[in-house]
Formats: sequence, structure tokens, C-alpha cells
Amino acid sequence: MIGGLRSAAGAIALFTTAFPVAAQPAPSAAANGCATHAAEAANRSGLPIDVVLRVMMAESASNPRIVSPKGAMGCMQIMPATWAYLTARYRLGPDPFDARMNMIGGAMYLAELTNRYGAAGAIAAYNAGPGRYERYAKGAVPLPAETIAYVARIGASRSAPGVPPMVARWQDASLFMKRSMTAGDHGAAAAASSPPTVSLFPLAGFDKQVAPSDR
Repeated sequence: MIGGLRSAAGAIALFTTAFPVAAQPAPSAAANGCATHAAEAANRSGLPIDVVLRVMMAESASNPRIVSPKGAMGCMQIMPATWAYLTARYRLGPDPFDARMNMIGGAMYLAELTNRYGAAGAIAAYNAGPGRYERYAKGAVPLPAETIAYVARIGASRSAPGVPPMVARWQDASLFMKRSMTAGDHGAAAAASSPPTVSLFPLAGFDKQVAPSDR
């Protein structure tokens, strides 16, 4: 089934090379907001900056210190297990409340999900969790109403399968990556670790822990 889910994303570029993110001097307090780092996060992930900004605003409203009741942290509301995965892969450092690193990490994870599920599927998986989305794509469960509303709020591409039509959309393929993937990149992406089945967002209480059936 994953092969079918990936078919819509064959032309999506994925810029997820595991180079460390270079350290920068500590920004001033005025520059600590999440939106300050959206351009870099978009450039590193290959996502359009408006996608990164919409997701960030939906989750934290540019508050780098916010923590959800379920423990999601920072600008992109990253769960602890997902942060551990992202910081190990991209060397983001130990602090999930570093606005720059949190923005980069969240954008890179969304890029991975886009490569795996397509544009609209990535937004749904980002909210409900990859495990929940895969069960939905197989017809086993419906998407939570909250996830449908979330995708509608952020926008979704009509070209991505598996998610019902939404009220609010971007133009077709607006979530797709900027760069075309080369044959060598396909091999590198296939060899890379799959994202953990832990949602970045604990809004609806779905897939907040890795279920054995999702491994």
C-alpha cells in the first residue's frame, strides 16, 4: 500500500540530506519569533514558504515557547519522540524551543511526509499521525473531523489522492517541492529512515504513541 501512496509523490523533490545545520549567533529577542526562520526552513526542506508559515501559524501562532497539553513543543509543535528522530537525523541540537531549529525540523519532517504521501496526504498525516493516515488510506478508518478541518484550513492539492475535497485550497501542486528528484536522490531517499509513526500535533489525541501495528 505504501507503494501506492508514494506513486503520487514520484516527482516530488525531497531535500533531506543529513548535513548538520550550521550554528549561528544567538538572535536578539525581537528575532526569536518562529516566522523569522520560515525562509530558511522552506529553503532547506524545499517546501514553499507559505506552506511552512501556514502550518506554523496553525500550530503555534509564532510562539516558540508554547507547549501543548500533550507535550508538543515549539514553533511547529513537535512531539518529543519526533524531535529525537529529527535532531538525530539533521543534528538540530538538544533544544526543541530553539525557534530556528524547530522550524527547520518541522519543515524537514513535513517534506518527508510529502514525499511519502503526497501533498494533501502529508498535511493530514502531519495532524492525525502517519499511522492513522495510512489506516485511512487503506479504508480501515475515517479521518478525524478535526483533521479534515485542519487540511481545509491549511489548504491541499487536488492532485493528491486519499483526502476528500476541502473548502480551502492552494493552487494545484502548491505543496509540491521545488526541485526535481534525480535517480541518485531516489536511491538516497529510499535508503533513509522512514518517519516515525508519531504525530507532530497532539490536537485530536490520535497516534500520539507508536503503536506496535504501525511499526
